[in-house]
Amino acid sequence: MNITPIEISQTAASGVWSFNTDRISGGILKQILIKAATATTTFNVKITDRNSNVVYDSDEEGDASTGTLNAKKGIPLLGKYTIAVDTSSADEAFTGRLMVQM
Repeated sequence: MNITPIEISQTAASGVWSFNTDRISGGILKQILIKAATATTTFNVKITDRNSNVVYDSDEEGDASTGTLNAKKGIPLLGKYTIAVDTSSADEAFTGRLMVQM
């Protein structure tokens, strides 16, 4: 069992940012950790697959996202994904990582 991090370092512009992962040849998303530069910044995180299917939405999952999102999950992954923040209350830097069990 290997845990592979997908590092996140993005800056919101007009409340949004996104990036695409490299191809994941099969794994389980174990943790989503995203931190805004300011502890009071609110944001929503979405992860979609290549067919625009939403595999994770922090708002729908009830994972509050103020300052830091730290969600432990068990989402199967295969292929490329888009990681996005779409409603940041501030245009600022975000850091973090996705932990994928391969």
